[in-house]
Amino acid sequence: MQTTENTLTPEQKMELAIARAKENRKRVRDEAKAELANNHKYVEYLAYVQDEEEQITSLQAVMDKLNGMKAIQANDGTKYNVNIYPVAEYVFGPVMSRVIGIVSGSSAMFTDERQAEFEAITGTSFLAVSTARNLIGSPAYYSKGVLTPEMPSMDIESISIALTAVCNSLNVDITYVNKVTKASLERWFSVARAKAEKQFESFERVEKVDSENNFTLED
Repeated sequence: MQTTENTLTPEQKMELAIARAKENRKRVRDEAKAELANNHKYVEYLAYVQDEEEQITSLQAVMDKLNGMKAIQANDGTKYNVNIYPVAEYVFGPVMSRVIGIVSGSSAMFTDERQAEFEAITGTSFLAVSTARNLIGSPAYYSKGVLTPEMPSMDIESISIALTAVCNSLNVDITYVNKVTKASLERWFSVARAKAEKQFESFERVEKVDSENNFTLED
């Protein structure tokens, strides 16, 4: 004997109503998803995100290879490794922060062998990359008790041209160069300067305490 809705218990009727409502919600969702294919702005956004993810992956692979370069050992036994990482992603975004990281990291290529390997890995001209590095300058930084002042940037037009050449060699969309402006460079330098000065001040405080303690012990 076939069960009709009239013979269902209140609980069964509620379960049936919920099941129908869920089916209706799924139908509405499916229709909305299908409609998204006709939304030009949404499709363009997804394409942009996918392109950016691909460029990030490609640049990260280059950085990983550069960081895997053999360390150089000086006569005194000191080893110089390559440490390249995204620079100020909060300012330049995930793509240009990696491009600038590679550009800045070119300073570690101080032998002919490293420069040749750098060119082989990146597909760029070492001269072009180092020129871009010199134009960008470098922010202040603290290391081992020394506060190194910043090297100021050159004019933004020259920087943009140099970075365009680097991005083109790295197969990076050259429109990302627009992320590097006078304002974004100043913000990067300002944040780095504040951090370096804070680290140096902390070092000086420790040095002062140690000096006072040594003076007390000698007395």
